[in-house]
Amino acid sequence: MTSYLGNFLLWSSLFFAISQFFISRKSNQQNLKFIGVSVIGLLISSTASFFLLMYAYVISDFSLLNVFQNSHTTKPLLYKISGVWGNHEGSMLLWILVLTIFNYFIFKLYSKKNYFFILKSLETQALITIGFILFTVLTSNPFERMISNEQDGLGFNPILQDPALAIHPPLLYIGYVGFSAVFSMSIATLKLNNEEKIFWFNYMKPFVVAAWSFLSIGIALGSVWAYYELGWGGWWFWDPVENASLMPWLLGTALLHSLIVVEKRKSLQAWVLLLSILVFLLSVMGTFLVRSGILTSVHTFALDPSRGVYILAFTALLLIYSLILFGKNSKKYFDDTYFVFFSKEGSILVNNILMVVVCGTVFLGTVYPLLVEAFTNNKISVGEPYYNSTVIPIMIPAILVMGIGPILSWKKGDVSKTFKEVLPSIFLTVAMTIFIFSVYQSYSLIGITGIILAFWIISNNLIILVTRAKNYSLGMIISHIGVGLLILGITGSSIWQEENITRMKIANETKIEKYNIIFKQINEVRESNYVAIQGKFIVYYKNKIVAELKPENRFYPITNIFTTEVSIHSNLLRDLYIVLGDGNIKNGWVVRIYYNPLVIWIWIGAFVIFMGGIISLNVNLKKLKVLS
Repeated sequence: MTSYLGNFLLWSSLFFAISQFFISRKSNQQNLKFIGVSVIGLLISSTASFFLLMYAYVISDFSLLNVFQNSHTTKPLLYKISGVWGNHEGSMLLWILVLTIFNYFIFKLYSKKNYFFILKSLETQALITIGFILFTVLTSNPFERMISNEQDGLGFNPILQDPALAIHPPLLYIGYVGFSAVFSMSIATLKLNNEEKIFWFNYMKPFVVAAWSFLSIGIALGSVWAYYELGWGGWWFWDPVENASLMPWLLGTALLHSLIVVEKRKSLQAWVLLLSILVFLLSVMGTFLVRSGILTSVHTFALDPSRGVYILAFTALLLIYSLILFGKNSKKYFDDTYFVFFSKEGSILVNNILMVVVCGTVFLGTVYPLLVEAFTNNKISVGEPYYNSTVIPIMIPAILVMGIGPILSWKKGDVSKTFKEVLPSIFLTVAMTIFIFSVYQSYSLIGITGIILAFWIISNNLIILVTRAKNYSLGMIISHIGVGLLILGITGSSIWQEENITRMKIANETKIEKYNIIFKQINEVRESNYVAIQGKFIVYYKNKIVAELKPENRFYPITNIFTTEVSIHSNLLRDLYIVLGDGNIKNGWVVRIYYNPLVIWIWIGAFVIFMGGIISLNVNLKKLKVLS
């Protein structure tokens, strides 16, 4: 019954999406009365199909192949629910749901002044939705029936049995899919007639801000999840799928800042439209990498090449269609505005160029090994040394510009005036840099550069926040401060990290930095879905107990998989991070201990960036309400 109802809802969603597409093709104001039925019908049917699958997981309905392959009766309820999108088929259903939600938001923007723009946006959004629903129905149906009746399922990847699964993918999808609305609006803008007077960028900006903000926090949550789950002591590994998230974020950052220039100076319109196209296509490319089977990664969902071929073909069609349309209709959005380098728009343009170059660099490092393997059957890897040696030198001037850009005037900045304004920031940056290095007493050129850049951004934007907040976008300033905090965390954890790998028996003691760590005891822990060996470690600082850490080795009998669960003691200055490896009472256990200075500021910074985005989103929604 579940299978039949689920398939009916999926096909209903496809019907409503096709109806929306054909209705919106006729540029008639009256059509919005009819298209509302399609939009709402699409939203209801996609929502119902998603929650039907969730219900099947909750009640352990093993008549569905998807539930059988990814669940078990002993799996905790939270992971039954989040497990809906912890697999390829279910994640595509979530993708479609988010698509239809953004589709509904576009529809809600309708007014008599913008009916053509909204219709054309809904036309493209419907086309994208049709493509993904067909992909799901034809290659990735989550409601496929089991041939046999099974009493229990195969279980669920233990790495994914984590509360982060409930939050990380949905937030990422809001980011990825949110750029679909931006793409649709850019296509609609290119179809506008010369005589139509519409401030299209005001409609686009809230969607850009929302997508960028949620993508930012989604990437950050994935980073912290990897940090505590994988047991490697790191937070970023230049995994191809991590790169696939970073690339649309980089272009989204450029797009967000370019929209400010469009809004203030009516310049860079063609550039904004091109970025709007490319940022969504990069999001779809991430979908291809995850689901094509060409990567072996903790992030990958699917191994069926037919799925990859479909997504690649769909991406190619979107790319060809959008670039042809851009080439034909973008001329009216080009302008001859002269940009002075030392100005607000000049700084934004420079930063745009640098962000695009970084994105291209990451794209090359991600795609090149795949192309080499495809054409030569040779496997090569592009790792951390490549990215560090290429990305960091490009990001340094971008960060310098980011620190001073908000202070500059539009059209032309005053050098002497600007210098006077940044002078307090220079003193504050020097003072904080000296303080940080006095605490950690370790010096390197990269470390000094990173700390200076971090406080350069933080101090400049704090001064703006205190002295001239009313004249600036509060959300932008807060997000910039978040970037500074992020750089502080990245720098500290990268240059001052210490690692101690040793074999310890019970009662043994080891040391890292200024901390003494005693292996106190070993215990067995039993839960409904796993058994674990748990170590107990007492951490001393100057003969005082500061922490009690309990890392685990877990065994999941249903999937026959072992995992490690790290234990972390964190404060604002550092993390103490312990991993319990293999071992026994006689020979002891392999223990990995990491000292990670300032690492928590990475995620504090990311959260501050997100909050700045939310504040900016609220401001832009109010502007849009007035406009509509």
